[in-house]
Amino acid sequence: MDIPRRLIALRRAVDAAEERYRGNRGDNATIALAVWSDATAALVEAVTAHAEETGATRREIEDAVRRAADGS
Repeated sequence: MDIPRRLIALRRAVDAAEERYRGNRGDNATIALAVWSDATAALVEAVTAHAEETGATRREIEDAVRRAADGS
């Protein structure tokens, strides 16, 4: 399955934001959580749009994006 680079970049942004959130405390964690939440929302929106465009299920797209972002 051909995955757009934008989806891979969004997945990596979500992963990086989650790492930052897990590594912070207090106000920094609150900010990091907001960044993670925004990144996740953007990824969900993009995955949903791509699934609608291609006729694939969201799950298929999510799995393919995760594999592509992980380099598998």
